[in-house]
Parts: sequence; C-alpha cells; structure tokens
Amino acid sequence: MNKKQFLYLVLAFLLGAVWFITLRVISIQDKSTHYHANVAIYVNGQRDPLDLFTQYEEVQACSGEGTSPKGRAHLHKPNNDVVHVHDDAVTWSAFFANIGYGITNKAFTNIADTYVDGIDAKKLTFILNGQKVDTITNRVIEDKDALLVSYGSEDATALQQQYDGIRKNAEEVDKQFDPASCSGTKPLTLWDRIIKAVDPSQ
Repeated sequence: MNKKQFLYLVLAFLLGAVWFITLRVISIQDKSTHYHANVAIYVNGQRDPLDLFTQYEEVQACSGEGTSPKGRAHLHKPNNDVVHVHDDAVTWSAFFANIGYGITNKAFTNIADTYVDGIDAKKLTFILNGQKVDTITNRVIEDKDALLVSYGSEDATALQQQYDGIRKNAEEVDKQFDPASCSGTKPLTLWDRIIKAVDPSQ
C-alpha cells in the first residue's frame, strides 16, 4: 500500500467515524422523566401549609443505583403546591408517603391526626383536574395534574372554591430548569449529545 492509498484509507475511516457519531448525536433523545403537578390539602377548612423541612428535597443526588423513593416525587422550597415527578408511574399515595402523610379512599393522615371519612358528618373529598373522584390512592400522577384533598364539612360550593384556589402553574414550571435535579428540564446541549454518542453509558 502506497502513501496515497494509506491517506485515502485514513480519510475514509475518519469520515465514517464522523458520519456515525453525527447520526448518533441526531438520534439521541432525553429519556429522563421530569414533570410537575399541583396539589392543595385542606383539613376542616384550613389549608395545610406543608411547611416541615422533612417534606422538601433540597438536593437531588445522582447515582447509578436509580432514583430513591423520595426522589421519585417530592416538593422543593419555597413552593408547597408544586409536586416534582422524576420517575414513571409514580402514584399520589407514593407522593404523600414521601412527605410523611398517609392516604386511602376513606382516610387521611398528617402529622397531627388521622381523619376518617364519615366521622362527625365530615367527609374526605378528592377533586382531580376539576372532577370529583372516589380515590386517588393508586392513580399515577400525570403531567399538569391539579389535586385537591379536602377533609371537613364543606359543601360543593366551598370545595369548588378550594379547588379554584390551587395555583395551577405546573405547565409553567415544566419549562423551567430545576437546579436540584439530576436531569431536570434543562435540554441536552450539543456537547451533552456528543458525550452520549461517544460514550452511551453517560
């Protein structure tokens, strides 16, 4: 093989490598899960402030071991009404467990007490996306959900006022970068794509 043929071979190899990497860069998609929902909890007409430090995730650690239970759905200060979802098929009951609460279709537990539907003529009500539902326990949190959990003796008008008072800003938050997350909603840069194309483990 003469020098000219060798140079052609090297050039062909380099062009092939560039072509392959370019195809991979174009085809790479961000498959991370990160979206938001809104929530409000009322007990006997008073809105739960969700102000315990244990109910918030300040730093979302990245690891190869997968997402921790609290990492899957949580709150970030200072927003006590925005649920951050970082995994697929996360249920509302899982979120409530992460903030130290318990919920079924007939009872709700917070740090103060357990409230049972039908006791003293009080009822446990769920309004999800404007519709009253019997339970939210095993419902998966969907992007831009708005959930009201209310326990008390409120009539339909008062319940509607509670629901209308939920700040429904999940769609807006979807477009923002969450600096405390591994993936967040920050789009993949060209450099990120190149790194993933060269090293798929990244």
